[in-house]
Parts: sequence; C-alpha cells; structure tokens
Amino acid sequence: MSTVRTRDGLFSVIAADLTAVDDRLQEPVERSGALLQTVATYALASGGKRIRPALLLLAARASGDGGPDQRERAVTLAAVAEMMHAATLIHDDIVDRSAMRRGRPSANARWGADVSVLVGDFLYSRAIQILVADGDMRILQAFADATVCMTEGEVLQLQLLRDLKISEEDYLRIVTGKTAALMSAAARVGALVAGASMLTVEALAAFGLSLGIGFQLVDDALDYVARQERLGKPVGSDFREGKITYPVIHLMRTASLADRAVLEELANQADLDNGDLDALRALVERYAAVPATMRLVDEYLARARTQLSAVPDSPACRALHRLVDFVRERDW
Repeated sequence: MSTVRTRDGLFSVIAADLTAVDDRLQEPVERSGALLQTVATYALASGGKRIRPALLLLAARASGDGGPDQRERAVTLAAVAEMMHAATLIHDDIVDRSAMRRGRPSANARWGADVSVLVGDFLYSRAIQILVADGDMRILQAFADATVCMTEGEVLQLQLLRDLKISEEDYLRIVTGKTAALMSAAARVGALVAGASMLTVEALAAFGLSLGIGFQLVDDALDYVARQERLGKPVGSDFREGKITYPVIHLMRTASLADRAVLEELANQADLDNGDLDALRALVERYAAVPATMRLVDEYLARARTQLSAVPDSPACRALHRLVDFVRERDW
C-alpha cells in the first residue's frame, strides 16, 4: 500500500499539509553535497506511512485551527519528526545489518555503513537546526527527550539480544523507546503549536505513547504472519536478528518444556534457514502467540481512545480515532 493510498483513507483532513511536508523534506538537503543529497533523499522518500508527521498535524488541528501561520509552523515541525524518524531507521539498519527497508535496499546496503551513519547524523543535525530556528524550548525539549528515549531503547534491545528470559517490562521499555517516544513527542508538539491547554497537551502526548506501543506490538506480530511483499522485509527478521518480541515472550510463558527447548536452540543458532523459521512459526501458531499479542494491542489502543476523550470532537479528532483503527487492522 502506498503512502498516498494511506492518506486518502485516513488523512484527508490534512492531505494538503502532508503534501507540504513532503516538499519541506527536500529543503534541508538541497544545498548539500551530491552524495549526501542522494542518500538523504533516498531515505526520506522511502515510501513510509508518514504516521509521525500526520500525528503532529492532526494533534495541532484537533487542538485548534490557528490559521495559515499555525499550519505553516506545524508543517515544518512535522517534517522534523519525519527527519528524526528517517535518521533512526538509517542507524537501525546499520546496527541490524538489514539489507531491506520498506521493500527496497536499505541505505546501508546501497552505500555502506560509513556513508549511511553520517547521513543519519546529518538528518538529526538538520532537524536540530530547524528546532533552534523555531525557538520554542518546550518543542526542542520534547524532541530531545524522544531522541534520548529512542537511543536508550535501542541500546537495551542490543543488551537483550537472544535473551529468552527478557521480561515483559523490559520489552515494553524497548518498545516505548524505539517507537512510542517519538509518536508521543509528535502529538505533544502538535498540541503545543496550537497553544492547547496543558490538559490537552498531556492527553495527546499520552495518546501518542499508547498508540506507539500498540503500533510496535502489531509490527512484532506481523513479523510472524505477514507476507514479505506487504511487510517490506523478510518475514521472521526480528527473531533472525536476535530480537525477542512479545510473541516469543508469550511462547516462553506457555510452551511445553520440549517446545521451549526447541525455541532456545533456535535462538542460539547463528543463522536460521527457512526450515528453522517454519519451525518457529509453527510454535507461534500452536501457542496462539499472535492472538495473545493482539490482545495486548487492544489494551493499549483502548487506552489511546480513552486519552482522546479529553480532545473536543472535530474532523481532526475523528481522524485520530481512525488512525487507531488503522493501527489495529493494518497488515503492513
């Protein structure tokens, strides 16, 4: 599914603003060297869902429509959210040695780690320049806090690679850092741009956090059941890379001793072949690990809907509710 099709169904109220975000994303790299511009443009135009910019724009619109100046500022800051997200993905692909990203070669696979890590650093740095120019310390603080959380989440995940004894608490700390922190920041910043009350700001930030945790849980479930052409990466990538996600945590709680021994053997293998992945997926199905994951998804998405109750009804607020539905139902 393309980004455009996603926008048509979910984001019609901010369609023009999202198009402006895409245009704005080209500006930070236009005056850069040829290689930097090529790689950064490739990373920014990789067909993502634009969930984080949309969250910021919808949160701003739901908190009060301040006219063209507010919308222009929201577009700029939405581009910052996407630049930070793209930088994170570039760095993730280097750490994970991922060859594919969203159905095409990763920047790391095309240009190597040396170039890619510098392009990720560049995108972060340009985002910071834009935030400094904006001048609102609350917004700079929100994005800075999210960046710290993202780094902490990634480092914790590295520490716990292939550790089948990972606790649900540590797993959720990873998920919060990797995914939910930036979504929460995007929603918070949107509300701040609109001059919302602190009650609304905190409600939308909490909404973004719950939505982000649910989003990552769905991602972790899809790794075992989605089709590769929809997922944009090989199915089973998480376990192959040593990432122990919620479906496997559920397996370790519910599987027989014999099946846990099989799981431990698979986790300790340096390289998994298709037969190994088939065995893993059979265990996931036998112990209903994906339905268990989706039950946890539903808990977090119910929280997200409750947190939205503090936001007055509007087309933008209704779009945020539809975004919750999309997170629950998506298959990519």
